[in-house]
Amino acid sequence: MKALLMNQTMDLNRRFTIQDGSGQVAYKVTGQLLQMQKNWQLVQETAEVGRVTKQTFSMLPHILVEVDGRVVATIQKTGFLMFADYRIDSRDLQIDINWATMTFSVTYQGNKIGQGKRRWVRLSKQYELTLFDETAETLFLSVVLGLDRAKADKTVSTLFADNWAGGKK
Repeated sequence: MKALLMNQTMDLNRRFTIQDGSGQVAYKVTGQLLQMQKNWQLVQETAEVGRVTKQTFSMLPHILVEVDGRVVATIQKTGFLMFADYRIDSRDLQIDINWATMTFSVTYQGNKIGQGKRRWVRLSKQYELTLFDETAETLFLSVVLGLDRAKADKTVSTLFADNWAGGKK
């Protein structure tokens, strides 16, 4: 079992750092916020190990979660504006999430690989993450990054109508 802390840094590119239990930065998340197709890269040392891409040029926007160059999950928007919701599609992953509290667990091929929750801090985001399978670390972190992106879009789209509070979606 491994504890990780994902902190948002106040930056134009909405970067995160992911620290291990001793407080050392293990991963960085970089991204391009001002491009039409938005990408966020999960970087360990200097190598990209995961990527989250928001596809905006489709009927309903969707988010691709990639690890080692292959798509492992798709987070698909299933409604418009204030009635927006998200569906998570993956062959090997099962993600149980409460969008209102941002508590979640991720299961890969029947084994729970991690869980997390958002800590509510004033001006930035923070996630407390518990990893159960260290061989699936980049997979878990990439999924968390995709969930954070979907939650940010969901928050904007439900600014005036809160149709997801209190339930698992």
